[in-house]
Amino acid sequence: MKLPFTLAEFKILIIIILLAISGMLGTDIHLASLPSIMNYMHTDKQHMQQSISIFLLGMGFSLLFYGPLSDKYGRKPIVIIGLSIAIIASFASIFTVHITSFLITRLLQGVGSGVCMGLGRTMVADVLQGKRLATVGSYFSMFTTLSAIFAPAVGGYLQHWFDWQANFMALGIFLVITLALYSCFCPETNHHKNPHACSIKGLSHSYISLLSHPVFVGCTILSGIATAVGMAYATTSSFILQTDFHLTVIQYGWLTSMIGIGSFVGKFICPLLIKYIETDNTIKTGLWFILLSGLVICLSSWLTNLELSLFMLGVVISTFGQIFILVNTMAKALSPFHDKRGAAGALYGSFQMLVAFIVSAVIGSLAFEGVTLLGISFIILGLIGLIVFSKLVKPSP
Repeated sequence: MKLPFTLAEFKILIIIILLAISGMLGTDIHLASLPSIMNYMHTDKQHMQQSISIFLLGMGFSLLFYGPLSDKYGRKPIVIIGLSIAIIASFASIFTVHITSFLITRLLQGVGSGVCMGLGRTMVADVLQGKRLATVGSYFSMFTTLSAIFAPAVGGYLQHWFDWQANFMALGIFLVITLALYSCFCPETNHHKNPHACSIKGLSHSYISLLSHPVFVGCTILSGIATAVGMAYATTSSFILQTDFHLTVIQYGWLTSMIGIGSFVGKFICPLLIKYIETDNTIKTGLWFILLSGLVICLSSWLTNLELSLFMLGVVISTFGQIFILVNTMAKALSPFHDKRGAAGALYGSFQMLVAFIVSAVIGSLAFEGVTLLGISFIILGLIGLIVFSKLVKPSP
């Protein structure tokens, strides 16, 4: 049987998977510790939930710089710089004692980790194109779910055995290992360097041409909505499951890890959907899944006694929706742009993270909270996504 990639491509994709896991660890590994960090720093839930949103803000803005710089100088030096920033910020967060200094380190972690998500995605598009990118990339992206599967459980045990600082120590060590492996074994993937990519004129031309492409804009917004769904759960889940459902940090970690398993299954199913119902219908199916998940979660909150199993069913449905959207919108958005793929990846990733930042920040600041808030958020995001899809991604003939 002929493999859909060469041995050289396989090696690069493995390194990219490691990069993607490194970027996701910044949100996943400390989720179980949020209530503990809140108590340690004598702050409130609204400020503590900003740990997620401020991280996304750093990622979103940093991508606008990483993309054009990688178009001009290559992916490799920019990835090394970004990982170095994330490593320094991760170790620095261990020594913070106030919420303000902690959030500053989280912002810097996001700035550094942005290179993992943004350029990792761009490097995949350097190696694979078109339907091959959507199909093969989705199989490989299953392994990036390892962070969501194992990190919450590992973080729960680290919190239980040591304290919240151990999570950031583990994060820093993992980033150091990633930097070493990437530096030694991953070749440069940008074979179309653009010497004018960082000029004001070049950037303006690139971003204007991208923003005038309706499908690109629609796909970036939809990717932001899908990411916002995951971040909404990350922002609220540790408080919902540990406060409303009275779970321990270890129980929370394992339960959240099971959500990651659902994401893994979704990434396995996604290529099959692409094969039988094509890319656009797979994206639309994902949006309907998000809407359905919101209804299921709201139903669990309206019962006389909160039903944990029904709540988790709704969350699992939402992860399927996320995967169906994220894998396909990336391929659809980046494939047409060969000479400015770094800028395209930067703008795509920036939109994605900034939309997720806005949603998570709004959710974290609302006076009412809990299961109902999460369910309503998913319903609203699903409806907005279906409108964007119909107007920009697949307009009527």
